[in-house]
Amino acid sequence: MPNRSTRSSAAPTLKDLARLAGVSPITASRALHRPELVAEATRARVVQAVEQSGYVPNSLAGGLTSRQTRLVAAIVPSVGHSLFSDMLSALITTLAAQRYETTLGISSYEVEHEETWLAAMLSRRPDGVVLTGTEHTARTRRLLLNADIPVVELWDYMPHPLDVAIGFCQEDAGRAAFRHLRACGYRRPAIVRSDDSRAQRRAQGFLRAAAEADAPEPAQIVFSEQSPQAGRGRKVLEALRAEAPQADAVFCSSDALAQGVLAHAHALGLQVPQQLGVLGFGDQALAADCIPPLSTVRVDGAQIGRLGAEALMARMRGAAVAAAQDVGFEIIARASTSLGAPPAS
Repeated sequence: MPNRSTRSSAAPTLKDLARLAGVSPITASRALHRPELVAEATRARVVQAVEQSGYVPNSLAGGLTSRQTRLVAAIVPSVGHSLFSDMLSALITTLAAQRYETTLGISSYEVEHEETWLAAMLSRRPDGVVLTGTEHTARTRRLLLNADIPVVELWDYMPHPLDVAIGFCQEDAGRAAFRHLRACGYRRPAIVRSDDSRAQRRAQGFLRAAAEADAPEPAQIVFSEQSPQAGRGRKVLEALRAEAPQADAVFCSSDALAQGVLAHAHALGLQVPQQLGVLGFGDQALAADCIPPLSTVRVDGAQIGRLGAEALMARMRGAAVAAAQDVGFEIIARASTSLGAPPAS
């Protein structure tokens, strides 16, 4: 096997690449970093020369020349939830189709962690930033203002974002969840949720809808998002039965949590939906295959990611885009809440 001393120590340069492609170094650089400025045949020769020579383009040098890095910094709370992973996948794929690279951060639902990550990412001079949610620290807002680059906030809808926001109204989703359970005949629905801000706002909408209907105030069981996943459905259902034994339905902050509640209800011999209605959030892949199939609030995470990428690219081109887009949500009624059939008394 050849060692370092027997290999050529000189990596191919831009001049080597240009010579191989039969173009000037300036043209070769443009073909790599600004392909829209060169003829397709020329770009193809340069790409072939890259493959033949093993040349590695210097993205930083190209960025200095064009004042663009073609880098987007994006942060999500977690990749453990399919909604966020669907959103992220669509975002990255749409950006990559236009030759933008995405560097990813995970906030773990902590705005302070988002702030630290952002400060580090801005030193790399990204062309744009994608945040999840609309709640940020004061320093995060100052950093983005000083950076003066396009910012898209995904997942939450608000009329006056930092720059562009694409998502849905969390409070309205909670309000719709209560009304669905009410329409099914449940009279004392409760909430089990994580302690993140979005789940909290859905709970606020749920509580307001209950007040508007002159219904008893729903009980709430709240757990830390950092608590272990294993057994979470069992623990929250046990806590709910201890604290609010009269609850006849439950709105869960995620489908994963709702599936755990269903499993433990079955273990306890509780009939779903007759004795306990269960409503999830997210319409994840296995929701329809639960026993019984899980009613849920559907949000199109992939659409949010795609629209977010398109809006960010438009802003990076200097184009005007709508400041806020509400993609909405949909209540998916399945057997776990038995739409139209009140639970047995």
